[in-house]
Amino acid sequence: MRNMKALLMGTVAFAAMGVASESAQAQSFAFGAGATFPQIVYRQLMDCMYDQAQGSSGKPGPLAKAANCGSFNTSGFHGMILYAPTGSGNGKAVLRSNDKTVIGTPSASAPPYTSANIGVSATTDYDGVQFIGSDDIVNADDMTLWNTGGTTSPQSKFGNLIQIPAVIGAVAFGFNGKDGTGATLNILPATPTGGSSGLNLSRNAVCGIASGHITKWNNPILTALNGGALGTGNITFVHRTDGSGTTFLLTNALVEQCRYEFGPNNETDSTVVSYAFPWADRAQSCSTPLVPRGANQVNWPDQFATNQCGTANTNAGGGTFANASGSGALVSLVTTTNGAIGYASGDFWLPVKAGGLKTANIQSQWDITGATGKFQPPTFAGAQKALATAIPQFDATSRANPLTWSLQGVAPNPVVAGAYPISGFSWIEMYQCYQTHSNTNNAYTWFKTWIDFVYGTGATGIFNENGFAQVPAVWQNEIYALFNDPANGPQGSGCSGKVGAY
Repeated sequence: MRNMKALLMGTVAFAAMGVASESAQAQSFAFGAGATFPQIVYRQLMDCMYDQAQGSSGKPGPLAKAANCGSFNTSGFHGMILYAPTGSGNGKAVLRSNDKTVIGTPSASAPPYTSANIGVSATTDYDGVQFIGSDDIVNADDMTLWNTGGTTSPQSKFGNLIQIPAVIGAVAFGFNGKDGTGATLNILPATPTGGSSGLNLSRNAVCGIASGHITKWNNPILTALNGGALGTGNITFVHRTDGSGTTFLLTNALVEQCRYEFGPNNETDSTVVSYAFPWADRAQSCSTPLVPRGANQVNWPDQFATNQCGTANTNAGGGTFANASGSGALVSLVTTTNGAIGYASGDFWLPVKAGGLKTANIQSQWDITGATGKFQPPTFAGAQKALATAIPQFDATSRANPLTWSLQGVAPNPVVAGAYPISGFSWIEMYQCYQTHSNTNNAYTWFKTWIDFVYGTGATGIFNENGFAQVPAVWQNEIYALFNDPANGPQGSGCSGKVGAY
């Protein structure tokens, strides 16, 4: 990993580009949008490297400094990066358009994405868009839109799409703490190390809840797992409505992990049915049948009465579902809904978030195969172990193809001791070709220096305190091999025949 000392040794070259000079500081900014999954840790990493984002009137204000950051603007460069957490799906649309007006509206609970002290009081004040965040990997449809994207035609203007992993995180199941009637859940098992509760969910239980077949807190499967009845009343499964990379990480895992799970249709119907994840990709072209797959938006039964083929979206088990847009809104809905359980990154829940809701512990394939009797809490260490099973095997040609990174950068069912089974990378997507703005700001250079910090040893503690882990060295090596590829890597001063992004 790259350390801060090595990074600062390069400031002479950096300043020679005019980025760190006094005259350039007023324009030394970069801007992005997208995934909410890493929104807090991104803000703290940006504030640690550069100046702290202050927010603006009517928008979220400053975020506290990370405990593992010595001071704001550690680099001494000043300047700022602003990031609007609007969801992975919106981020992808923003990248294709390179248009700040496409940026959606972050939730009221988002970290600051404006800073009035530099004249940015809304995303429409952003000076271009240089990158986006997405937990949802680049897929074939994304590449079609990039390469033949109609009037926007991204490839012809901005060169190749570049996708690199930026952070590792766990998708945690946070729960309200009360059953469907409002009574406190009767959780008897001990809390495991690194966890926040003793609520244990087997793979069968997770699959049954997500598919709408385990619908009550006194379901016999849950009772057997937890040494007694947890409570009564409905379980409400809260999901994201927007194009969410967190939903991709969840569904990509459940499609793989639930395919061979079975159980009673519900608490009053003992008919054995499949607990395979049933909700198909909403963006999938109409076909018969629609096949569930990892996706950033799926046909949840409360959100869509029919699928894209016009067929009724059947909830055979009768489970209760509810929805919200954005991670913050989802957590708020779980908090206010008796009997609710929902999913978000670990930094939205205990123990990372002080005063947050507790999370469940779930079974990994290792625990199932080995009959260990263990349930894994959603920790950064567990997520790190899960992604250690995803090892890149690139050559010069495949390294330039984002789909190769997508194929090799997922771990939908990791088989290793201690792995948390619903984990993944959150990615940064960026352009190959950039341009220097008329105000002399080369935002790519500014952004690239922050990327160096993200992969350096100075960022490790900031990741961990937020419940995330750093990208492994084996992936970092591939990232820098791509960055240093003169034919396929990002170009800070434009590419021949391309307009370049700004």
